[in-house]
Amino acid sequence: MLKQLIRHTATTAGLAAAMILAQQAAAGDADLGAAATNPVSNLVQLRLQNQYAPESYNADSWGNTALVQAVIPLGGLASKFDSLQGIVTRTTAAYVSTPKLGNGINRRNGLGDTQMQTFFVPKAAPPKTVWGIGPAFTFPTAGDNDFTGAGQWQAGPAAVAMVTPVPGVQLGGLLFQQWDFHETRSNANDVSLLNVQPIIFKHFDGGWYIGAPDVPQVYNWKTNDWSLNLGATVGRVGPIGGRPMQLYGGIYYNTEENDDQVSSEWVFKLNVGFLFPS
Repeated sequence: MLKQLIRHTATTAGLAAAMILAQQAAAGDADLGAAATNPVSNLVQLRLQNQYAPESYNADSWGNTALVQAVIPLGGLASKFDSLQGIVTRTTAAYVSTPKLGNGINRRNGLGDTQMQTFFVPKAAPPKTVWGIGPAFTFPTAGDNDFTGAGQWQAGPAAVAMVTPVPGVQLGGLLFQQWDFHETRSNANDVSLLNVQPIIFKHFDGGWYIGAPDVPQVYNWKTNDWSLNLGATVGRVGPIGGRPMQLYGGIYYNTEENDDQVSSEWVFKLNVGFLFPS
């Protein structure tokens, strides 16, 4: 009788401990997931992304963009300022394969331009809210390739704001404006672009989440044209082989066909992200 009681007690304790560990793991995945979808969280990230467009407006074939994005918080620098919660840099480099054009121009491959945003995140913020402001830059790393890059140095302001009204829900937006200030080739067009990226995420148990497209809606002030992407992303944050990872896929549809401009119609996106919690 005593042995059975001891065995039963040990089994119950083991099950309880397993349940607690599972709950802690799920909570940890949820917290890490919320950090991974927060543009100004204190989380180092390296994302490898691919955007495949099977069809494009005003073009005859598919296009593809491979992206490398590094999100790096500068905690040491931010700690020198009493008013700052953090400083976060987001840098994105691209390799582009353009679709064939209807006038006989073949596919072009090459580096795209590189974007970088820096957000200064203040400690003063409303409850359940984070926000930041800073500069945004575009570097003409495409060089002389007038199909994969703008051929312009660009700069402008950037801002982000996000609120978590209830646990597991994130709402907000990230926007930045770019103007050209120095051209690298004589045939470069003037640039004035407003980029608006909605932040809409719902997180679930086990690190799963769904969200709005993580690509910006772009307004071209020079041509008065929008690029509006509708769609959704589905992803999960959790350990893979002992390494914290973020995996997600997205399907987007650009509703706007602009005259004589090549732009993606449907886009399929895949992200493999490496997370480095402090």
